[in-house]
Amino acid sequence: MGSKMKIICACIAVSVLAPVAAQAEESVSPGLWSYEARAAMGPIPMNDAGTHCVDPAFADSSFEAMLNDINPDCQVADGAYEGAGYRFTLQCTGAPTGELKGLLSMSGDTAQLNATGWTGTAESQVPVIVSASAKKLSPTCS
Repeated sequence: MGSKMKIICACIAVSVLAPVAAQAEESVSPGLWSYEARAAMGPIPMNDAGTHCVDPAFADSSFEAMLNDINPDCQVADGAYEGAGYRFTLQCTGAPTGELKGLLSMSGDTAQLNATGWTGTAESQVPVIVSASAKKLSPTCS
């Protein structure tokens, strides 16, 4: 898997740390979170796990802004809250080119992200699958 795709997959996994509130509002819960991410680009797997501190500055960002900050070549084409969570389409041009369609859902202090899409060119698309989960460990990072 290319290094840019690994970065995008890891950043999407970290964005799972931005829990979606039950209401149709964007909300992030500050604190220490653990995460696990699994991705595949074609037959090539990638796994990542760790912890991430969500600080108050990050907590003030909208979910769409967080996804748009993953890579300057990637932007949310559409994003909407629905009963199951936040559904989005992330489109990338440049390096890499591609698209991910996903759903971020929240239940208590756990979050789950599932997304599928492609990278490559319009003529030669390689499938991409991303699955990530996160759990809040503590309300503080210390």
